[in-house]
Amino acid sequence: MREKVLFNEGWQFYYGEAGPIHKTVKKSGGLGGLTSALPGERGEAVKLGPAGEFFLSLISAGPEDDGSALLQMLLGTDLKASLAGWRPVDLPHDWKTELEYTPEKSVFMAGAKENGVGYYRKVFSLAREDEGRHIAVEFNGVCRSASVWFNGCFLGDHYSGYTSFSFDLSDLANYGDEGDNVLLVRVDTTTGDEGWWYEGAGIYRDVYLLKTNTLHVDFWGTYIHLDKLEEGSALMIVETTVVNRDYKPRAARLDTVFLDDRGAKAGEAGTDFTLAPLDSVTLIQKITVPNPRFWSTESPVLYKALSAISEDGTGNPVDSYESSFGIRTLAYTAEGLVLNGRPIPLKGTCVHQDFAALGVALPVGIQEYKIRKLLEMGSNAYRSAHHPADPALLDICDRLGMLVMDENRLLESSELRLADLRDMVKRDRNHPSVVLWSLCNEEMIGGSSPAVRMLRHLANEVRRLDRTRPVVSAELIPPGGALNPEYFKIFDVLGLNYPESPLTGDNLSKIKAACPEGCYLNSETASYFSTRGAYSDDWERCQNNNFGSRFSMMSPGKDIKDPIGAGGTARPEDALGFYAANPYTGGVFIWTGFDYRGEPSPFLWPAISSQFGIMDTCGFPKDYYYYYKAHWTTRPLIHVMPHWTWPGKEGETLRLRVFSNCEEAEILVNGLSAGRKPCGSDWTEWELPYAPGTLEAVAYRNEKEAAREIHRTAGAPAALVLEPEGWTEPLLRAGAAAVISVSVLDGEGNPVPTADSSITFELIGDGRLLGLGNGDPADHSADAYPVRRLFAGKAAAVIQAGTGKDRLVLKASSPGLAGAALEITVR
Repeated sequence: MREKVLFNEGWQFYYGEAGPIHKTVKKSGGLGGLTSALPGERGEAVKLGPAGEFFLSLISAGPEDDGSALLQMLLGTDLKASLAGWRPVDLPHDWKTELEYTPEKSVFMAGAKENGVGYYRKVFSLAREDEGRHIAVEFNGVCRSASVWFNGCFLGDHYSGYTSFSFDLSDLANYGDEGDNVLLVRVDTTTGDEGWWYEGAGIYRDVYLLKTNTLHVDFWGTYIHLDKLEEGSALMIVETTVVNRDYKPRAARLDTVFLDDRGAKAGEAGTDFTLAPLDSVTLIQKITVPNPRFWSTESPVLYKALSAISEDGTGNPVDSYESSFGIRTLAYTAEGLVLNGRPIPLKGTCVHQDFAALGVALPVGIQEYKIRKLLEMGSNAYRSAHHPADPALLDICDRLGMLVMDENRLLESSELRLADLRDMVKRDRNHPSVVLWSLCNEEMIGGSSPAVRMLRHLANEVRRLDRTRPVVSAELIPPGGALNPEYFKIFDVLGLNYPESPLTGDNLSKIKAACPEGCYLNSETASYFSTRGAYSDDWERCQNNNFGSRFSMMSPGKDIKDPIGAGGTARPEDALGFYAANPYTGGVFIWTGFDYRGEPSPFLWPAISSQFGIMDTCGFPKDYYYYYKAHWTTRPLIHVMPHWTWPGKEGETLRLRVFSNCEEAEILVNGLSAGRKPCGSDWTEWELPYAPGTLEAVAYRNEKEAAREIHRTAGAPAALVLEPEGWTEPLLRAGAAAVISVSVLDGEGNPVPTADSSITFELIGDGRLLGLGNGDPADHSADAYPVRRLFAGKAAAVIQAGTGKDRLVLKASSPGLAGAALEITVR
């Protein structure tokens, strides 16, 4: 039966050029070196059959000659390679996080880390019983150009850093006493970037070893979609591609069973078939699901499809394949996205895939942490910017009810890029969370005649593979609103980036006047600069004022007089206000949910990360997180900015801004009311003299207190405190990763929002301290170093539990402060 083994542990890594390693060879399997067994490993550099041994004996120098010199001379076999300088790593792995930051201009926008070459090597064994099975290795993501060798043979190249790929190892593998197997991967980021942001480097997503019968369901082999709803039931179509890698015809039966979220059978179908040798077939089955439970953002109900292949006449199962899917209806109309017959305003964010301390090598627990932080804010949509999403992230979005715009990387219809597009759609089309296919983002060629030809090809490829989701673009239209009508007609939805910004002018109204029947989407909005904890602009420290930066998006500078472009492309209030005035635009996708490495506009070196995020690189909320939460959630909320610790500013007038979703707000300083005001549609402000003590913001609904936030003036730092972020109690599953924050309290237990103490971390027990972060956009500290300075009073430690069920203790210490320890139970 089918076995899918997570292949993340036990790799060796080398940074730098370990070759050259050839891709072509004079005789089969003769590359040797790092691609095959090395001295001390179980196996030979080159497998010799009787014919080879006879040939070498004919031309050898005598019984003392083992043939090594001849192998080198005749085959070019590398017999001198060693593992000197290699070190063990587990995946996922991003080697760029280990490099120092550099002011080199060529990589400044991409995170200020140099490009390079790295090698990964894994030695593993296969049992003799595995011979005759189909053996494949599956990579979910390698950045960037990947070259793969196996047992002295070159398997192939893969160029996209964002699409999954696999190789068949069956015939080339060693089984039992034939020796171990050697898998070698060369990763090269010097061949050119795919994105202009931080992309990382290495095998940064999961790897699997797959073992199946030669008759099996293909890679991404099922496509499950709703055909129609009828009288309280859902008619589902299941398209299953079955492959016969055998050298004889196979007569078999495919049985598909649906299970609901409670594990009860929800429908089934069976199909008999005969498949020729080395052939494949797509079998189409119809299954009726009575009383279907629909997948939605509020109730993300998932079904399972169990596909079983059995030999005809015997009933013996030879393969089983599990697919997860949701039942839902989906359309995009002049009202925007319609899910299960109900319009859904998109409360979306654009997100890059990196995270503090980890680069792009995110364990599942950290990806879930990011999605949960967005959901807590009230967001319901995630744009994978600007590339296909990690399948592990899509699993999380399916389970938690987050809508996804899955995005193709480039507007090109070359065979290479068409293959990437097909792979994205085939891999992701069973995910109910994916509701939009985005073909491109802000392409310079957009609207031209070549773009029309290429986009027409891309769009039809998507529709050939998936008929259930609209095709969209993310276009940057010039202020004149110029649009090639043929270009527009290709899409189901025209995505417009920054239509709310004065920089793009009144383009939307012009386009809508020309195409009144079209469907539209605010595919990218806001791009608002802010630094967590900063309430004034500071060019030297690369910080932006949370009240609104004067720095320009368009041309870096210390101050500008023209407000257009100051503080970013548009303010959050402009983005949400534009959608409110133009509800046919479907919602918003705010740029961005989190700060990310690279694109440090408006600053130059030493800035190393963006500041567009609603949250910083650690997932710590900035003030405007509460602006969005106030608009996107209904539970009573109030937030006042800034904090209330300003030594030396006693008596000075401070500006206070309140975000709330309630009717009225009141400010109290040291128990004295500064007035009660109606809550504005965006925010409410006061200007008050600073008096140390207590600042309280109180929200009212129906004349009753509904929410309260308190800031207290902090005294001298006294003690550290560790707190789980995004999890309610210190409990982890074995192997899971999590974020833990550290902050400083004064002697009265009040948080010190300005603390910048240097903290040393230690993790005791079966686990790993994966890295540290603090959200400072100009901090050049090493991510893996166990010491990190607090920024605006906080820092984050990312830990991962081991496989054993034990106890972990994270300790934090700093000179002059009482230390902290957090005990974590691992189950």
